[in-house]
Amino acid sequence: MRSRNWVAVLLVNDLFTNEFEPDSTVTTIIDNDGQFGDVEIIIGEDIVYIRQFDNDMETMDVIQMSPFMFREIWTALNHTEGVFLTNFESNHK
Repeated sequence: MRSRNWVAVLLVNDLFTNEFEPDSTVTTIIDNDGQFGDVEIIIGEDIVYIRQFDNDMETMDVIQMSPFMFREIWTALNHTEGVFLTNFESNHK
């Protein structure tokens, strides 16, 4: 399997929002084609939520994880197939 290197290229019709709340950052990704519901990524100090409204079930699908797990997802997108151990250094002093 080839490595996937993700590069963000912002096109004129790409749409997302960032909102900075006192206790979290909320990023909303909008599907430009309207096939899927908006995806919200809510990043707090101790927890990250990814949620999307399911129109068929009329409920909100929610995934919760630690900020470390979210960072691992982001890191994994730029690696080849295999097993990796991550060791992120804290930038809190």
